[in-house]
Amino acid sequence: MVVQLNASIVVEQDVTQVWDFLADPVASTPRWDRSVAEVIPRSPGPVDVGWEATTVSPSGKRQDFRVTAYEPGRELTFSLLSSLMFTRADLTFRLTGTPAGTRIDHVIDVELRSRLLGPVLRLVSKRALGVDLDLLRGALADFYGSAG
Repeated sequence: MVVQLNASIVVEQDVTQVWDFLADPVASTPRWDRSVAEVIPRSPGPVDVGWEATTVSPSGKRQDFRVTAYEPGRELTFSLLSSLMFTRADLTFRLTGTPAGTRIDHVIDVELRSRLLGPVLRLVSKRALGVDLDLLRGALADFYGSAG
């Protein structure tokens, strides 16, 4: 069973600032993603297609990801390398400049190992995704300063 979750926000920072923040997951992700306490690079060098990292949750659970799309200022996708719950999972950020700043579309595509998880995942994750994007907005404002 394939499930897609998505949420969008507009932040006041410009596309370059948002991209620079998101494209540095080691430094930025723990600042806004409640499920990530640490990002440990598994690949040398800068983030680009093929770069891999391990995320560590606050409880110590580890997950491995690979960057599968890297279009500066436009799109960044992380793919989960293995999971007991998902056959596959892709987490994508798409950026679009707006007069107010930047629109961030966050899309999560997952293929579940069990159909029974679909309704629960949709119900719980949609709200959690919105909360995480609000935290991302706050982290960007803290990092770059806020006009408001």
